[in-house]
Amino acid sequence: MKRKDFLQATTTAMLGSAWALSNPRNSYRYVSSAGKDLFAHIDPGSYDNTWWNREPVRLIQTNLREIDANLDRDSYVETMLDASVNLVLLNVGGIVANYPTELDFHFRNPFMDGDLVGDLVEKLHKNDIRVMGRFDFSRLNETLAKEKPEWLYVSSEGHIINYNGQVHTCPSAGYQQEYVFKILDEALGRYPLDAIFFNMIGYQTWDYSGVNHGICHCESCKKRFYEKTGNRFSAAKEMRDFNRIHSDFTSSTSLDLFSRIHGFIREKAPDIVINTYTDEGVDMITTESASSLATGYDWNYDATDSVKRVLNSYTDLVPNNLLIQFVALQYRHIAISPHLAKVWQLQNMLHGASLNFVVIGPKENYEDRVFFPALREIYGFHKTNEKIFTNLGTANKIALIRNSNLWESDDEIRGLIKLLSENHMMYDLLMPQAINSERAPRPLSDYDAIIVGNVRELSANAISHLDRYVNNGGKMLVTGFSGMSGDVEGGSVPIPFKSLGVEPTYAYFPQQHSTYLNISANDKSSLGEEAFSNIDLMMMYSDFLKVRATKNAKTLFRLMPVSMYGPPEKNYYTKDELTDWPGMVVNTYGDGKTVFLPWKLGTQYSFKAHHAHRALFQRIVETIFQVDHLLKAEASHLLELSHMINRHGTFEWVGMINHSGQTGTTFGEPVPLPETKILLRPQKPVKTVFLAKSRQELTFEAQSDGYIQCVIPGINDFEMLVCLYH
Repeated sequence: MKRKDFLQATTTAMLGSAWALSNPRNSYRYVSSAGKDLFAHIDPGSYDNTWWNREPVRLIQTNLREIDANLDRDSYVETMLDASVNLVLLNVGGIVANYPTELDFHFRNPFMDGDLVGDLVEKLHKNDIRVMGRFDFSRLNETLAKEKPEWLYVSSEGHIINYNGQVHTCPSAGYQQEYVFKILDEALGRYPLDAIFFNMIGYQTWDYSGVNHGICHCESCKKRFYEKTGNRFSAAKEMRDFNRIHSDFTSSTSLDLFSRIHGFIREKAPDIVINTYTDEGVDMITTESASSLATGYDWNYDATDSVKRVLNSYTDLVPNNLLIQFVALQYRHIAISPHLAKVWQLQNMLHGASLNFVVIGPKENYEDRVFFPALREIYGFHKTNEKIFTNLGTANKIALIRNSNLWESDDEIRGLIKLLSENHMMYDLLMPQAINSERAPRPLSDYDAIIVGNVRELSANAISHLDRYVNNGGKMLVTGFSGMSGDVEGGSVPIPFKSLGVEPTYAYFPQQHSTYLNISANDKSSLGEEAFSNIDLMMMYSDFLKVRATKNAKTLFRLMPVSMYGPPEKNYYTKDELTDWPGMVVNTYGDGKTVFLPWKLGTQYSFKAHHAHRALFQRIVETIFQVDHLLKAEASHLLELSHMINRHGTFEWVGMINHSGQTGTTFGEPVPLPETKILLRPQKPVKTVFLAKSRQELTFEAQSDGYIQCVIPGINDFEMLVCLYH
């Protein structure tokens, strides 16, 4: 099972000696060649006058274990100060109460003397460190659970889930529906928490060994299911669409419960920041960059995806993307590669999000401390440069629309993120709910081009707005089965977009080996002779829609389905095997233009990263759409770039992350990248350019077309090119 939380950590693990490079508590100044402090007059402004929204937050998640109850409080606080932390997350209640609770059914930590929560909150606040309290109501200690069986999850066989003495509770039943409010009332009444985090919300049917025990059959679930659906549980299980009905039931029950919790907290503590794994009723959305045993390959753009999809979709929410240090849930005591961990934390920072880290156990017990010096370095750098991490936004010209799943990215989105990143095309990443939303930071009309990457769950309203965007002059690339949330294989779901230049009906062609797209001389002429001069066939190992173009649309490529393969003597095809089914449709719609690929380009690139797919993507963006990029780079594809702009009009910067240390599943020390040329069209006239990590002022050359040109001498692990305005 791939699970990204279940943490039991304490930041005492961060106790250690000196910083690898410098002590972050002794901030240094950036001094220009003229001897002036470059930061002295920077005023980044505030996004919305909160302490957490687009502000420089540095969090260490301290999910304290039971045995840490009597840790040295002063050493704990000193650890946080040395780590440049300004927000600490610690366990308050739920599974274990780390304070002297007076509630009968709130399990008090048996190792605790005194008041751990009270002591830490007081000492941290005295040192200007905010506190986020962690609560987990998904489980109940077995000593209490046996007295309240009606609160528990029950399998179809009548069994509970008891894992290491912790018994699963049910969101339909009395503990979560009623008793949690007593716990919250007690804890919030005693301690002035700045934020609150809820772990494991919703129905938890999986245990820690990865066993799924199935849907809950407790009496509360049966009763609530009947009240919500009008169906008896036993009879409904025989219905063909029971899974959908039950999923809707659990989702609505979980949302209703969390909405009540949200309202209760807002009434009890109006200013407290609420954080969990959803975008409903929260201020922070928790996501995780983590490894697991589910796959040997850890995606190097994981944090980029996690933070951009929140920051680019909401003005009133921020990501809390946790860097999970351990290799897997089952291997908490050893860490992932320190170089992968560094990449993920740098992505948090250089895409404008907060820094977040999780570690297991105190320093003297944690067996793998290799990443700690780099972590201290990054947190110290962030603290020293707080002003340039404050009140940030984007002006990127491309928007990539992904699926709405906060937990996972499918292969289509992963491939498209790789294509954009490796080609240094700056982009925003939008959730479907951001389309025409007042909560979105930017309207669709801000973008030169929009990419819809096989997003099947698009609403009719979202599709209408995307068609309107094209009609008004926008350009849109649509891949796969976007907007088709139904039986595509049976052909019963029409292609919903009006702007794509295809008929709504189609025939489905399943993924099969030895399937290609033929690239004709006319195709090469349309896309640019150079890109495909030596390529006549393109791999098409994907589901495919056989579509018919409308009369004014232009078609490219031709499907060649399942050509003969085997021994070399029988590995050939004839021109007669080519079909008329197009692999690409280009259409003018109103004042705009669309490209429709009725197959999954991103999935193909995620799978094989083939040069033909890369060339096709480049030609769509550059030749057909002619996107007017603000940032251009002559750089290795191993260099990830970001472009952030201060919303107060004081500065902008380009972030750079060196990915050259990766070969397959190995993440090592990156190889220094040589001179990199950056062309940037800034929002305002630039006065000074400097490298934040190297602490080096750069000369720049102003171009007649509004760009400035800078040459970065070399990039080790990361760099920031900071432009201060006149």
